[in-house]
Amino acid sequence: MTPRASSSPAELRIDIRSPAEVAWVQRQVRDYAAGCGLAPALQWALAIAASEAATNILKFAGSGTLALRVLGGTPRWVELEARDRGPGIPDPDAALEDGVSEGALRAAELRPDRRRGLGLGLGAIRRLTDRVEIRPNPGGGTILLARKQV
Repeated sequence: MTPRASSSPAELRIDIRSPAEVAWVQRQVRDYAAGCGLAPALQWALAIAASEAATNILKFAGSGTLALRVLGGTPRWVELEARDRGPGIPDPDAALEDGVSEGALRAAELRPDRRRGLGLGLGAIRRLTDRVEIRPNPGGGTILLARKQV
């Protein structure tokens, strides 16, 4: 099955529903970033951030959407938006730190065999992009906004 994506000159939108789509997301995001004028290293940074966001959507919510858009002005930005209807993130600031997964430090009491993540994905997104914001999705879930300067 081919993943669903729609785009306009200003936006790329991808439905995330299966693990097979994560590699496809990377390619689509790299192509989009190249079309926006990002240098190859920045294209890869944005593509890896998008694949981390897609992986988190699948692990914690089961499905969701990714959208990329160019924000005008000076400077210009490429914005990655990841949106899901999962359980939400109890402490968004802490979640951006390495080792925090499902609201707890990886070393905390939660048994490793019951963890769905290592607590590295959101920290990687923070390092790979220039700005990150996490907020609740109205009606449940999470919205992640990450921006890379063009």
